[in-house]
Amino acid sequence: MSLPDADVIGPLFDLWDEILGLPSANGQTAVIDLGTGWAATLAAVDAATASRPMRPGGASIAGHTAHAAAYLEAFEERFHGRGTPTAGPETFEPSEVDEARWAHLRERLLGDAERVRALLHGATQWPQEQVRGAVANLAHLAYHLGAIRQMLRYSRR
Repeated sequence: MSLPDADVIGPLFDLWDEILGLPSANGQTAVIDLGTGWAATLAAVDAATASRPMRPGGASIAGHTAHAAAYLEAFEERFHGRGTPTAGPETFEPSEVDEARWAHLRERLLGDAERVRALLHGATQWPQEQVRGAVANLAHLAYHLGAIRQMLRYSRR
């Protein structure tokens, strides 16, 4: 498949930036409020809060963040033709972090997201698998961001 039309690819990148919390080209949002993307959400969370699951045996914010990063990394590996890695349940680790590890985990996720965004932005061909992966990553990032925001909302009650 050739490069998608700008009317298709432009909104995809707008949504990607919105979910990550990057500045919007047009100052508008489609799915979340300004200032509530991954970057701002994670910056407002300390390591103790990131380590606390909502229920015994449940995923913590750190776990959701690690899993979202692993999902991006798996896509990046597939993009480069290095097998078919997956991001299974084991990728919800670490579930407990100290401040240094939490800072590293936040940087990992945002760095992975920036790298995948750059890969997609620089693509000259968009085979069906790549389109599926780009949309899946967008949905996956939005899902886990929403889960984290709900966990934070519940924990502040």
